[in-house]
Amino acid sequence: MPLTTSIAMCTYNGERFLQAQLDSLLTQRPLPDQIVIRDDVSSDGTGEILAAFVPKAEALGIVVDLQVNERNVGYRRNFDGALRACTGEVIFLCDQDDVWHADKLSRMCAEFEARPGLLALHSDARLIDGEGKVLPRRLFTAILYERSELQRMHEGHGFQLMLKRNLMTGAAMAFRRNVLADALPLPTSEWVHDAWIGTLAAMRGTIDSLQQPLIDYRLHEGNQLGIGGNDPLTRSERRRHQLRTEAVQSALLLARARELGIGGDLVDVIERKLEHVSVRGQLPASRVRRARTVLGELISGNYGRFGRGLLSAAIDLVRR
Repeated sequence: MPLTTSIAMCTYNGERFLQAQLDSLLTQRPLPDQIVIRDDVSSDGTGEILAAFVPKAEALGIVVDLQVNERNVGYRRNFDGALRACTGEVIFLCDQDDVWHADKLSRMCAEFEARPGLLALHSDARLIDGEGKVLPRRLFTAILYERSELQRMHEGHGFQLMLKRNLMTGAAMAFRRNVLADALPLPTSEWVHDAWIGTLAAMRGTIDSLQQPLIDYRLHEGNQLGIGGNDPLTRSERRRHQLRTEAVQSALLLARARELGIGGDLVDVIERKLEHVSVRGQLPASRVRRARTVLGELISGNYGRFGRGLLSAAIDLVRR
């Protein structure tokens, strides 16, 4: 029997691009079994577009679960609610402004069917602009997903890679429903849902990457997350903010791992990252003392394991 599938889609004031995305969901072969949509109280024409989509999808045999929140809850809680309603064996995350290629479901489900230990999977994507024009780079290139990292992912080192930085973009991601037993409830701050789900999946089993682009990932001025998101911080502010964020993320991940009864090397490496980013976030003002601390972290291998190696160490030496 083929695996059953659910699509978890969250919308908010997405009328500009929403129709193209919804249309692309109906080009999938085979079609998804279920589409769960949670609208976060849109004030534009999103509601009308969704209302018209429901009978069209249901006429094709798709079960559609569409609900509008009573109040705006933000994307984290919105995805949490959508995921709880998903019943398929494989769940696909879906943004409102992209376009799926017609073979996305079939290609990814084939991987899950062939690999019982595979818990989460993501693909590359074509980048398009607001008018749908294909941009020169692909997603993996834009996020600097290097060939060596891709090889390590294929070899089963997904947890170590995800602990270093998120490589899984939710719009191009799918995972087995049993991952939700560990991942829910989603954290209400710091963690983005795709990184959290991918990391939790990697703690339990195998995650992997497909080099084939399976969606058109849209970059436009309204992107809230991802490589098209708006970032008003300066470089130094961004570095300090990132270290604070990574410290909170590590603490939340450590707490969830202990809650789930996970121990051994996985917990050890989370504790090690927490200590490393905490040290980096509190480097002394004295250049001499700072150099001593940075050198110690460099010799221990922590900069290579959790950062960009010598580059991260050099940045810590010269920036406060």
